[in-house]
Amino acid sequence: MQKFAQGTDSGVDTYFGLCTYPGHELQHCIDLKVDPRDIYAFGLIAWTGNDVLNRRLRLLAESKGFKLDDTGLFPATHGSGSKRVMSLYEFVALSLVYMVHLALACIFQLHGTRASASFKFNTEKEGFDFLGFPWLEPHERNL
Repeated sequence: MQKFAQGTDSGVDTYFGLCTYPGHELQHCIDLKVDPRDIYAFGLIAWTGNDVLNRRLRLLAESKGFKLDDTGLFPATHGSGSKRVMSLYEFVALSLVYMVHLALACIFQLHGTRASASFKFNTEKEGFDFLGFPWLEPHERNL
């Protein structure tokens, strides 16, 4: 197996491999991702579902004013194209959650811990719950 490694700014290490079976011409590409603990849940959500599920989750996040990818759930920027109007209750609730998150990020940054604008979830289920999407076990994620 040939191996290639690539790191990213998000701290994800990606290893690419090319597997050749003895006696066969067929080759398979293998990608291994090693996520830091603080984004592990997002990596699992992104890489254990098919494209249909990933699109649904990203669109749901966008409808709630967030951007979802394999490195985190981030408050959407003004240029993200989200046109949904939030109720005052939703706006106040999300603002409070985001302000607490920013305060914690500042505290962690002061103490030398890596700070990020992403929400932190310990499990995939927390991410599904936050978005209001029914929990799916990994083997149920091919929609």
